[in-house]
Amino acid sequence: MNFEFICGNCDMENIIWGKPAGFWTQLYRVPDEWDCWNCGVTNTTPDPPWTPAE
Repeated sequence: MNFEFICGNCDMENIIWGKPAGFWTQLYRVPDEWDCWNCGVTNTTPDPPWTPAE
């Protein structure tokens, strides 16, 4: 499932893929850090709950 995170530097939306955690359909793993596609700044993933991307 994809999740939407906002860059702390440029306020652009970033779509990050969450890998299913085991057989539970409601638990996902996302990277602890990700790079913004727009400005390249490394961001830290916030604590859940996360906003699913449309």
